[in-house]
Amino acid sequence: MVKIPQVVTHRYDPSRGACLNVCSLPDLEASQVIDRLRLGPRPTLKANYLERRRFTERWLAAAAREVLGRSFGQPPVYFFPGDFSYMVDASRPAALVLPLSSVPTDTVTFTLGDSMNVAEERGRQVYTLRQTVALFAKGETVAKFSFCDKAGFQARFIEAQVWERSWLLLGCID
Repeated sequence: MVKIPQVVTHRYDPSRGACLNVCSLPDLEASQVIDRLRLGPRPTLKANYLERRRFTERWLAAAAREVLGRSFGQPPVYFFPGDFSYMVDASRPAALVLPLSSVPTDTVTFTLGDSMNVAEERGRQVYTLRQTVALFAKGETVAKFSFCDKAGFQARFIEAQVWERSWLLLGCID
């Protein structure tokens, strides 16, 4: 059995704000944001990044609607289960670390890996929190993933997609 992390981490650029998603922007503005990232801290972003990101989020939205039983009016905010606040990331230098228990269970899905990669796989799948907890109880499926970046960059991680921001705005943290 692998112990499920008690926290989730959202990485962001404090000059732009937390819990943002480039896909919530119109194409021109989203392209400008991506171009700025390419010229700065993320020079390896591929030319078709926005197209791939939008494809991924259409799939994620459809999959979330199927497993959670409802639609969401905005793209997700991305978190990582575990504490990923240690690593220096020039494009996202700040980290918001929250208790996993504060995330409403009916607004979160998970992918076993980066959703842009998972979206391109055969047999792609999203998981509810309940299903993810069951995967941790079995252990072997999640054993290959990292849940903290204290020792440096982690290439294998589970991604959480939080579909509603209202719980953040309502002061879910005491």
